[in-house]
Amino acid sequence: MHPVSNTCDDDFGGWGATTIDSLTTAIMFGAEDVVKRILQFISTVDFHSVAGDGTSIQFFEVTIRHLGAMLSAHDLLDGPYKHMVPDAELRQGLYDQTVRLGDVLACAFDTPSGVPRNWVDPAACKTDGGSSNTVAGAGSMILEFAKLSEITKKPDYAAKAQKAQSYLLSPFPPENEPYPGLLGSYINVKAGEVMGKSGSWGALSDSFYEYLLKAYQYDPSTYGSYLDRWKLAADSTIRHIASHALGHDRLTFLPSWDDQMLTYSMDSLSWFAGGNFILGGMLTENATLTKFGLSIAEAAHFVYGSTATGLGGEHIIWSPDCREPWSDKPCDKSSSIRLRDGTFKLRPEVVETWYYAYRATGDLKYQDWAWAAFEAMLAYCRTETGFSAISNVDVVDGGEKLDVQESFLFAEMLKYIWLIHDDGSKAIHAGAKSEWVFNTEAHPFRVI
Repeated sequence: MHPVSNTCDDDFGGWGATTIDSLTTAIMFGAEDVVKRILQFISTVDFHSVAGDGTSIQFFEVTIRHLGAMLSAHDLLDGPYKHMVPDAELRQGLYDQTVRLGDVLACAFDTPSGVPRNWVDPAACKTDGGSSNTVAGAGSMILEFAKLSEITKKPDYAAKAQKAQSYLLSPFPPENEPYPGLLGSYINVKAGEVMGKSGSWGALSDSFYEYLLKAYQYDPSTYGSYLDRWKLAADSTIRHIASHALGHDRLTFLPSWDDQMLTYSMDSLSWFAGGNFILGGMLTENATLTKFGLSIAEAAHFVYGSTATGLGGEHIIWSPDCREPWSDKPCDKSSSIRLRDGTFKLRPEVVETWYYAYRATGDLKYQDWAWAAFEAMLAYCRTETGFSAISNVDVVDGGEKLDVQESFLFAEMLKYIWLIHDDGSKAIHAGAKSEWVFNTEAHPFRVI
């Protein structure tokens, strides 16, 4: 959506990304009229036809946003929110459309290796012929396709995702795994080989690591090997990747890597890792993992609290010693962490991590931090019809409103802000198996 000009783009096939991605938040908020309108809209979508420019849709984005929302809504409306939509025809329509979309997306796996390509022509059930995919794009569908198998009682969906994931569980060649469990950012679609030695916990790889843990949370009897792989990545991150800026030993940052050379920069997507480590600590009863995740949560708060708006930018850099990569001047504690890109795109990863931090500790400061971020969004991002990304978090007015509002504002950001203040939530419980696991778009799936 474009909440300044009050226009929109038909991204992701013209299939109503904002509408569908908002569904589970509307359910959890108890907005019955909104839920019914979204379900009615879903029944009208032709998932075999692409509206607007082009003929293809993005496998990864549509899987996590559209399919994730619809699968989650099935679980929610068949469970704790069943009273909200007593109309069996509406619920059946949701199920039928979920299966149709799942069948369209499953076309992405029709490759020589079974590793999905990222662009699918839904009318022809063909992929774009690309030679590679990102690790996140190829390795972040196990929750959705396992859930689709569960609700349809058809194992083929999960089997396709498991085959694709198998190349990342036993990566080849070994030189593109610079540390145990940590990979390069791309995978070859033809042979299933990991490509390159550059990676991070951020863009191109993030949800692959996230889903290793969450697949185990969803079904521990089936996905125990995924947890083993996640533990490898977590241990390597703590031992070899974790970094501290000069004078800030209590704050943990996650640099990117190229082979075994680190670059002290971090994109905003990477902040999810704090919550991922905290969740891992709770699921495995490992206090070291939880403590590590909490130190990332603290770093995010420092970054937010250091700007003129109280919001974090898209990219930060830091210096672990007195060799500033951005200046010839000597560094000190006050200048060892800086913004590289001050854009704020309404991303939810920081609040997501604070949500897990609150659930693990019960410390009210995380609620306060989330509420302060929400108030800053109201002050600097609000428009008459929505919230806009802003150009510079470190100027007093937030800079220019960029006229962009992604669907994850509703699916994730507003949901996590609400959940962190919902002490009755059953989404996560420290020290015990949770009833729900969130996909990477914050759509809750009921666990096995």
